[in-house]
Amino acid sequence: MYLRILFTVIGLLFTIIVIAVIDFSKRYPLPVTNRISFDAKLKFIRENINPDKVDTLIVGSSIGLNNILGDVLEKSSTNIDNALNLSVYEATTLQVEQVLELSDAFPNLERIIYSAQYSDFPHARRYKNYNSALLVRFIRHELSPLALLKVYFKGCNNLIFCYERASQWEKKHMQKNKFTYLGFDHTGSVPLEIYTEKGVGGRWWLPHPGIMHEESFAAVGRMAEKALQNNIKFYMIHSPYREPLVKKHKGVRDALSYFEARLQPIIEQYSATLVRLQKLHLDDRYFADRSHLNLKGSRRISIKIGMMVDENEK
Repeated sequence: MYLRILFTVIGLLFTIIVIAVIDFSKRYPLPVTNRISFDAKLKFIRENINPDKVDTLIVGSSIGLNNILGDVLEKSSTNIDNALNLSVYEATTLQVEQVLELSDAFPNLERIIYSAQYSDFPHARRYKNYNSALLVRFIRHELSPLALLKVYFKGCNNLIFCYERASQWEKKHMQKNKFTYLGFDHTGSVPLEIYTEKGVGGRWWLPHPGIMHEESFAAVGRMAEKALQNNIKFYMIHSPYREPLVKKHKGVRDALSYFEARLQPIIEQYSATLVRLQKLHLDDRYFADRSHLNLKGSRRISIKIGMMVDENEK
């Protein structure tokens, strides 16, 4: 009788925990990678995207997530039917390379659009304990029930972490006027509805240092080479930088020039395409801060990119 009661209690506790974990995963991004924007993107893909239909991947840090709108690309390009923005906040170039390992989940992929700025290139950080093969099966719904349950429990083994994520989600990541906003459009892009004539403090008038790591450029080469081997078109988008800072600071002009000069031979070597958008000379009405475009700016360059893809692939 004692053992029967004991195992009944254990069974009830286990059932309650399973229900709680599954409920958490439906409401909030499951801590699969411990990067909330990456976790949110994986949840979004799993719940909303048919991987077999995706023909275009947009990758990058927030320079890709905020600056390129997948829905605008679909409307402005006759070649792009189903875009997916796979960009992750604060992703280094080497982390973008790791994210692109998930391209195996999209068997009909035709092109990769990597949007970046020189400020994305100073570090050689990689994601730790990163299992792309598992994530591919996760977003394609190919995990067995037992394997999926293991992912859920591993993600929520730190209850304090999960509680903090849940308590901060609405306030930090569901506000359209914050740079941490994670309200995806139907392609996974996040348009920023941020604009003030006075700017947003240091993010508006303080330029990034011109520090770029050699490994970052090497990672671009590996990504472009892999795309070429898989017969996938690779577009390197040099996103605009706020024009007054370019005019005012020689260091910014030098960094922009060096960035493109280092990328050009890599792009040529692997038959990719480098798109320079600084020449659009966008004024402050299009910017959320020094390197992030607001909704008006992201629409402008997304239309430009869509037209450029059609011209390049006709």
